[in-house]
Amino acid sequence: MKNIAIIGAGLMTKPMVDYFLSKNGYRVTLVDQVLDKAIEIKANRSECTALEWCNNNTEQLDNIVKDSDIIISMVPKPVHIAVAESCLKYKKNMVTASYEVPELMALKEKVEKQGILILNELGEVPGMDHFGTQMLLEEIKNDGGRIISLNSYGSGIPAFESNNNPMGYKFNWDPRTVFVAAQTAGAYLVKGKKIYVPGDKLFEKFWFVEIDGLGTFETYPNKDVEKYIKPFGLDHDVSFYRGLLRYSGYCNNMHYMEALGLFDNEHLNDLENKTFRKFTASLIDSDSSLNIEESLAKYLKIESSNSDIIHRLKWLGLFDDTIIPLDKGTNLDVLLNRMLEKMKYAPGEKDMIILHIEIIAEFDNGKKEKRTATMIVKGNPGGETAMSRAVALSTAISARLVVDGVIKATGLKMPPNLPELYKLALEELKKFGFGFSTKRIKLN
Repeated sequence: MKNIAIIGAGLMTKPMVDYFLSKNGYRVTLVDQVLDKAIEIKANRSECTALEWCNNNTEQLDNIVKDSDIIISMVPKPVHIAVAESCLKYKKNMVTASYEVPELMALKEKVEKQGILILNELGEVPGMDHFGTQMLLEEIKNDGGRIISLNSYGSGIPAFESNNNPMGYKFNWDPRTVFVAAQTAGAYLVKGKKIYVPGDKLFEKFWFVEIDGLGTFETYPNKDVEKYIKPFGLDHDVSFYRGLLRYSGYCNNMHYMEALGLFDNEHLNDLENKTFRKFTASLIDSDSSLNIEESLAKYLKIESSNSDIIHRLKWLGLFDDTIIPLDKGTNLDVLLNRMLEKMKYAPGEKDMIILHIEIIAEFDNGKKEKRTATMIVKGNPGGETAMSRAVALSTAISARLVVDGVIKATGLKMPPNLPELYKLALEELKKFGFGFSTKRIKLN
């Protein structure tokens, strides 16, 4: 029996546990700070053990790692480092769904010296988007093509039929991660020239992208593409963009909320007996007894208090004369209080993931083609969300390939620099409904 240790029992974990326990030969040790969360996922399954773990308990973590064949870290990024240090100590392989972080990359020499594998970026985005990109790139390479441009888009949004609020978004995972990402700088390439977008300008730099058969969405830059150029084998003069997809209006909503300081998660406010209206007025140093809608419009330099963003903030409840149910909290705490009440999935509603990769390539005969790979998957009403299944299955399948010895690589890796992974992962993901459809369009 192979023992799979999963650190973290969050929203993305249950399909991962289900995956391993549906197969013969695997046991799962599921660990979380909140034991009840791990017990709920374990249910009555004897092949799963649920344990409580405090992040600062190194000895307990060491014992878990020492007795496991592979570690799947599904914790916040800073905690990955503690897990990685323990894996180094006991020479255990580790996989995560997260983006690589500098603190983890600083362990590169130690990882190589110990001969272990730490494999990151295995979720939906990043993760399955990499797999789809690698699939197209290899096809084009085999056909003798040269990459001119690469655009990769990903999303986790309400399904079309469940997109029924004015914000065009709902939460099916930790909402704080959405706002951390919303302040992370991005960069993309236009004919080799790097275009840098600061975190506070992210939602000013959006545009529309049309996906055949699905519609038109807003897109804004997602992280820095530069580190993927060499692993993907791209030329220095390529155009390369990675972006997120959202429904129309999302970027302006985020831009204006950020301008109001609602993303601030550092400064604690005294909120006792304060109404949402008074709180919102305090953001712009206004008197809540005045016409706050007009004051807010003036502060945001928009023409009218009858604008979309004013109506959306009103819909959220930020102008209500009701007491905030927090004694202390940051601006983001107050915003999330409203969002989590108004922007959650109702019973029977579905989320949706869209992955769409477009590559323009030139071939020896001078002909150009656009090749695309598209995936659209909706969640199961009353069951797992599309996002939780995407993240969990992509990560779990990759971990299984490693623990079973099919993938034998060592070092710090991600799918773009581990080309032997993507075909095997995509082959199995397709059995769970996560497959890409492809098209070829001649351009001349």
